[in-house]
Amino acid sequence: MKAIFRSVIALLLLACSSMAFSVIAPSTRRAHSVMGTAGRSLDSTQLYMSDKERSRSTKKGVSTIIKDKVESKAEEDKKKEEMWRVVLHNDEVHTFNYVIRSICKCIGTVDRKAAFEICVATHGTGKATVTKTWKKQAEKYCLSLQRQGLTVSIAPDKDFEGGHSGGGL
Repeated sequence: MKAIFRSVIALLLLACSSMAFSVIAPSTRRAHSVMGTAGRSLDSTQLYMSDKERSRSTKKGVSTIIKDKVESKAEEDKKKEEMWRVVLHNDEVHTFNYVIRSICKCIGTVDRKAAFEICVATHGTGKATVTKTWKKQAEKYCLSLQRQGLTVSIAPDKDFEGGHSGGGL
């Protein structure tokens, strides 16, 4: 009866523990006895630590198990989010002042001077990049400018060969 009780306690300790233990023959690993509630050692079943843990002994025979932290490379595993460009296309309907006001209103990071430069580039080449940002934000900017009546699209930044005016699109 005592042997069954000891086995059940050892299994409960094993199941409740967040540490990884395994029951292995004493000849292959260093043993750590599990202490019972009355302070007696349960010698019939011994637990051994996994490779990612180490033990540190303190006074009075109490041992502390320290679990090594494993650094995960979650940032590198995540695919870097691709940048997108908001592209303004030329039309013969809207005035420079209206386009400048619309750009400044919809995209808070663009001032009037930068909006004027975007208008000049759009008028000269037919299209120009308004801003580069992540995809969801680019979609928001695009819809906002389209609500103002402007002809706007978004495209991945990798499709552009260079320059602010649009490159290879």
